[in-house]
Amino acid sequence: MMVHPIQSLATDKMMEEEKKCLRFLERDKPHYAPQFLRYISAGRNGILHKMASAVLREGLYEKAEDVHAEDGRLIQKVLRFPEYSIVIPIRAVYAFNRIETNGNIIRIDDQRETVVQTASELAGWLFSKEEYPNLGRFQEELDNGTANLTLAYAARSLSGIGEEKGSLFFEQLVTEGHHLHPGAKTKLGLSYKDAFRYSPEFGHTFPVRFVAVRKSLWKSNEPEPVQTYYPDLFEQGQKELTNRGYQAEEFVLVPIHEWQYFHAIPSIYEGEIAEGDVLLLEDVSLPAKATSSFRTVVPASGSGPALKLAVNSQMTSTVRSISPQTAGNAAVVSELLQTIFDRESFDGFVPLYELGGGSFDSEDTLKKRNLTMLMREDIDPFLEEGEEAIAGMALYADDPDKKGTVLQRRVREFAVAENMSPEDAAPAFFREYARTILPPYLTLMIKYGVALEGHLQNSVPVFRNGHLTRFFFRDWGGTRFYKQRLEARGYRPDFMEGSVSVTEDVAAMHHKLYYSVFQNHIGEIIRQLVEETGTEEEDFWLIVKEICGETCSRMGEEVPEEAEIDRDFLKQKTVMHKSLTKMRLYGEKEEWFSEVSNPLYEGEEG
Repeated sequence: MMVHPIQSLATDKMMEEEKKCLRFLERDKPHYAPQFLRYISAGRNGILHKMASAVLREGLYEKAEDVHAEDGRLIQKVLRFPEYSIVIPIRAVYAFNRIETNGNIIRIDDQRETVVQTASELAGWLFSKEEYPNLGRFQEELDNGTANLTLAYAARSLSGIGEEKGSLFFEQLVTEGHHLHPGAKTKLGLSYKDAFRYSPEFGHTFPVRFVAVRKSLWKSNEPEPVQTYYPDLFEQGQKELTNRGYQAEEFVLVPIHEWQYFHAIPSIYEGEIAEGDVLLLEDVSLPAKATSSFRTVVPASGSGPALKLAVNSQMTSTVRSISPQTAGNAAVVSELLQTIFDRESFDGFVPLYELGGGSFDSEDTLKKRNLTMLMREDIDPFLEEGEEAIAGMALYADDPDKKGTVLQRRVREFAVAENMSPEDAAPAFFREYARTILPPYLTLMIKYGVALEGHLQNSVPVFRNGHLTRFFFRDWGGTRFYKQRLEARGYRPDFMEGSVSVTEDVAAMHHKLYYSVFQNHIGEIIRQLVEETGTEEEDFWLIVKEICGETCSRMGEEVPEEAEIDRDFLKQKTVMHKSLTKMRLYGEKEEWFSEVSNPLYEGEEG
């Protein structure tokens, strides 16, 4: 979405979170303050419409009326309450009940009509604390996210987007965050100074810090990943430990996000620091930059594995600490996938392997989740001349050429390369994309019971002249492993005890793959292609049906029972959609789902 500044808002009409952010800018970055004021309405509208779209998508209302244009398009949703109504303008409707809202959202009562200004205000009109106990907290999250989005818009308007070079450029191009979540920019626990320093869209370099943990308190399948992949830093750590009078061989060196180093480690591990079991190192650091995932950073030098580091702050729905199971299973899952990929032929579908990880050994939840890390292969060494590795979330970001999104530009490049019109190129482009990613995702699920979390943040498509040359996937933390199928293929990985990734429920496997791959990922690709070319959405879903049918038929020759079960799941009339807003309204860790129509449905309508 192209964002333009509009008239500044008077400071007496600002939300408290906006005032906090403005005070930070006036104190530390005064040249940003005027731009922040100019972009307040844009920031508010960004989160407001994510919120409104989510409410309609998830069906979080009781009484509503639809208003249609003469051509049958849905153009308004009127939500009815005893004493007022909320009128929400609608721009477009896509598969899975994805409703795109725009324009002014109006509250109407017997006395007047007023424009709803913010997402938290809309939440206050739509929901009650009696029904949703976490409403107040959710409104705080929305206000925080609103101010953060305004800050991002202001910074981008001043600093531009930098040189279009390397995969990190696209990792940091994402200004608006998650494309479906109303809490896309929420960063509770971080000051605005912290958000400005560490968030990827600001492009800053900051040091990864290091902590030494006594080996008897460290749980890991890999003895010394820092020694293996960052030997110079390991030697610096050994030297500092020796100079401080410790036996260096008794400790393991652990990379820590700088925010965590200053704001979480000293308080959470106060006792261990006092006992000399956890040591904050002062002379060891690694200059790094954030990727599209705040807590995953890469060396600023461009050399070395990516680091996924615990951050004890809520972003979107989740506090971004890391479970011991995610860290401990890193190498286990990498080994499992390597053996599977040795057996299968997945042309162009490539894992970024996790190289190792570890966690503090404790029964205390805070302690075992906040001194946790893992290392992952960096993508840049795998790239060839002329290839662009584009973080999946950047596909819906505004392209530097200011002519649509990053994905839409690649479609135009595809059209030029193939001497096709954009309208003819879009289906061909999509078929190439879908044929690269869908058969591997489905084969892993059907044959092995491995449901990768294939949403856009875990995806890095690689393009050359608009053609998809390869597709990299990353991050095993959200994967579901259906135990029965894995064991049927002869695999019994040594997963850590308590791993939520391991399930005996086939539905958990199905929902994980379907939501992340088809709804979050493929649905967004199709939406952009429809908006770029005007091609009917159904034309793209027919391609998806075709590829899924071919893959299920091929799998039916090897594992007929599993293929039939999964084929039936894929083509059922309705599917469950993750209710991101409802989850925040209840404030519970369990996942909530709403039922939506399935574009892959094969059967009689009615």
